[in-house]
Amino acid sequence: MSLAFMFCSCDEIYECVFNINPEIHQKQLLIGVVGERYEDFITAEISNEVNDNDYDYFFDIIGELPPGIFYDVNRRSVDFFGRPEEAGIYRFRVELFVEGYDYNGYDRSPTCRESTVREFTIQVLD
Repeated sequence: MSLAFMFCSCDEIYECVFNINPEIHQKQLLIGVVGERYEDFITAEISNEVNDNDYDYFFDIIGELPPGIFYDVNRRSVDFFGRPEEAGIYRFRVELFVEGYDYNGYDRSPTCRESTVREFTIQVLD
């Protein structure tokens, strides 16, 4: 345990002990229909952190969204919208990075892990 103190600050150990980590909520996204309006969203937070609104959230979509479906990042959520153009099953991953800054603009190491990834699927029917 003493080696952990040599390589980590006290804040980092606290963050890991109390499992303060970025989290993307598990959700089954709605099924879309070709040509019809589609809207759904996923949300995120920092687990076990009462001030999780004080951090910056950065999302990345990795994989294929259905043609005609787009996304927009809205603070702590990713909103999917549009009109699907092709039927199929579309699998993709959402990666979340979080950053926190102190008053001088320095990274304050807000979490034990800096990022997390979760897989999602959007199914589109004819």
